[in-house]
Amino acid sequence: MSLEARTRDATTESLHRLRNAHGTFPVHDERVGNDADYFEHGRRKAADGWLGDAAVWVTDENDRVVMIRHPNAPDEWGVPGGGHEPGETLSETARREVREETGLRCRLTDVLDVRRKEIFLETDPSERIFVLSVLFSGVCVGGELTVGDDVLDARWFDSPPERVLDFIEPQVERWREG
Repeated sequence: MSLEARTRDATTESLHRLRNAHGTFPVHDERVGNDADYFEHGRRKAADGWLGDAAVWVTDENDRVVMIRHPNAPDEWGVPGGGHEPGETLSETARREVREETGLRCRLTDVLDVRRKEIFLETDPSERIFVLSVLFSGVCVGGELTVGDDVLDARWFDSPPERVLDFIEPQVERWREG
């Protein structure tokens, strides 16, 4: 079976598992072109079982949201999240990333958004792999807020910061609207 077919099947299976656990949620299809080096990097990761990435919109008992800033986007706030590791489900990825980046433990409550990405080689669009980017909602169930090794800052917010990453903009707009 080709890597394209394996990644398509793996993302479809992951979506089924997420739907069984969380019900219905929006799925947005995206096509993303990569240069040769970046595509090869993704292809190697996918061959090892990489499914994509997961992030969590974590709230506490006061309805505050924990947000972080990464070195690759130091002027924008995002939510804890990162890359899937082989052997994990995307839910496990999400919880691990929250722990690593913030020191917090969370319980996942829902799936807010999924982006199903078709990643293709810019010079040969017939070369493709498929991955998922999942945004979960979750509640903090323990731990103490710390700044993880891979982040610049981590804070609780009771209202949205001015600049946020595009991926979470729809959720931030819902937060602003109350």
